[in-house]
Amino acid sequence: MAAVLTYVIGDIHGSYTKLANLVRHCRDHRDNNHARLIFLGDYVDRGKRSREVVDLLIELQGVAPGEVVCLRGNHEDMLLNAADRQDEAMWLYNGGDATLESYGVERAADIPDDHLAWFASLPISESEERRFFVHAGIMPGIPLGEQSNEAMLWIREPFLSDESDHGRYIVHGHTPTETGQPDIRHNRLNLDTLAWRGHPLFAAVFEERRVGPLAFIADDGTIAAAPPINARERELYGSGMRARAR
Repeated sequence: MAAVLTYVIGDIHGSYTKLANLVRHCRDHRDNNHARLIFLGDYVDRGKRSREVVDLLIELQGVAPGEVVCLRGNHEDMLLNAADRQDEAMWLYNGGDATLESYGVERAADIPDDHLAWFASLPISESEERRFFVHAGIMPGIPLGEQSNEAMLWIREPFLSDESDHGRYIVHGHTPTETGQPDIRHNRLNLDTLAWRGHPLFAAVFEERRVGPLAFIADDGTIAAAPPINARERELYGSGMRARAR
């Protein structure tokens, strides 16, 4: 029986070639399984090919709208504010100049209307039975359904150091990992690996029977089994999860 797989990709920041390669590897990995892609935001800024990244994501959604979810990141939020003539200096300081160069325009407001409309349409979060997907994280102690947009787009602390169970496993990006590798914890997974600075871009692979990830796929095609997130998953699945579901 085919599994249902979810591939989750972290902060891209204009890294078009890595994104295109990673999507191809995810397609190869899914085999005959049902699958969907979830992107955690921050598609633009800093890297050189933001427009091509956005073009590819829009194309993916057009081909399989029910299978591709693109969340909003804080950089898309800053871009929208800049296009509305609000705090454009902050956006430029955080890498917006690279996005303007990618689009060949001088102001955020000059970015094509269809792309601005796409940025504005992006949801802030996505959830499954066992997992909650969001760009930055959540405010601990507040129900997931009551989280503010500001927290989900911008939070670092106290979220990153909080070890409590949030009700669902939180999958996020936003805060670069120290190692350039996914940072897997018992209650959350961080997928911001600074791909735009030369580190790999990763997809975390989830299946419906498990809470934690099954495996990680890098943009060069490397597949690594994910360690169990707790004693129960270690007991059920062993010290390393199978890298491919069948």
